[in-house]
Order: sequence, then C-alpha cells, then structure tokens
Amino acid sequence: MADNYARLTPIHVVADRKQETLELPDIIEACKSGERRAQQQLYQQFYNGLFAICLRYATDHSQAKSLVNQAFLKAFQSLHQCKDYKAFPAWINRIAINTCIDHVRKAKKNRTTTLDHVEEAAIPSSVLDKMAAEDLLALVQQLAPMTRAVFSLYVIEGFKHAEIAEQLGMSEGTSRWHLSTAKQELKRLLQNYQR
Repeated sequence: MADNYARLTPIHVVADRKQETLELPDIIEACKSGERRAQQQLYQQFYNGLFAICLRYATDHSQAKSLVNQAFLKAFQSLHQCKDYKAFPAWINRIAINTCIDHVRKAKKNRTTTLDHVEEAAIPSSVLDKMAAEDLLALVQQLAPMTRAVFSLYVIEGFKHAEIAEQLGMSEGTSRWHLSTAKQELKRLLQNYQR
C-alpha cells in the first residue's frame, strides 16, 4: 500500500503546479481553446460580480444562480467576439444584464399598464444610509418582477426610460409607472422595516 501512495504523490505535485493563477488574457485565450480549467477559473473569478447583478432581477438566490449560469454559457459561446481583454469585465457584465432582461421579457405578463404622467415617490436618504446593502436588496426582491427589473435598470444600471421601454417591450410611460410603483412600494416596505 505504501508503494501505491509513493506512485501517486508525483501526480498530485504536478497537478498542484497546474493550479497556478493565470492573467485574464491568458485565461480567456485558454477558454477560447476549450480548456476546462481556464473556464473554471474564469467562472470563479467573475461569479460573485455576476451573481450580484442577477440577484437584482431574480426573485431568489436559486433563480439568480440560474441566470448567472445562463450568462456564462452565452459568454463562453461568444468569447471569440471579445478582442479587448481590458473591456472583458464590462462585456461579461453586459451579457449578464441582457440575460436578466431576456428572463424578465419571458416572464412578462400579457397585461401592461400605460401611464404618461406618474408622481415620484421619495425615499428618505436617511433611512437608506442606515440600511445594509443586503437588507435593501431583500426589499427590492419583494417587488413584482417587471417592477423590479425597471427599478434595477433605471436606478442601478443607469438606463433611460426610452432604453428600458425598448429592452422590455413597453412604452416609456409604462416604464415610468413601474419605477414610481417600485419607489412607492419600497417606501412602504422601508416604513415597515423601521418598526
């Protein structure tokens, strides 16, 4: 039995040397060649960031994980399009956002509301300053899926209503309505949170 262990030891040492960390351009080139270790390393390196993006659009952690995996699949399939390695983080984040938008579109109900004028609901900044990011995200996840998506695209991603309307197949008035609804609902949830 000791002889078997002695024969296995060099293999483990060689495997440990292959675990060295590569630079992003090297990882991407290895992924383009289909190397599984490089794909795993890229996945591990960008998972948390993409998960945070997807969690803003998902109803729960499980759905967010599914969206992350869909985003990575799309990224691996179109990796040959990425020529600028410095822009890779923004490129893969955009894929994740688009994956979430596609998800919201598919889940969209046939019923839409069109409003041209909507009053804005103000959320006190003093309340937001006291909250942990996780608590605020938990409140955002309580919003209806389309309302949550519009809120995330507008407030977090910086999209304009015209862009949101085009991406989600709605009017600008409907986008404004969802944003207003999100703010009103968050204000209500924040009041309950303070109690």
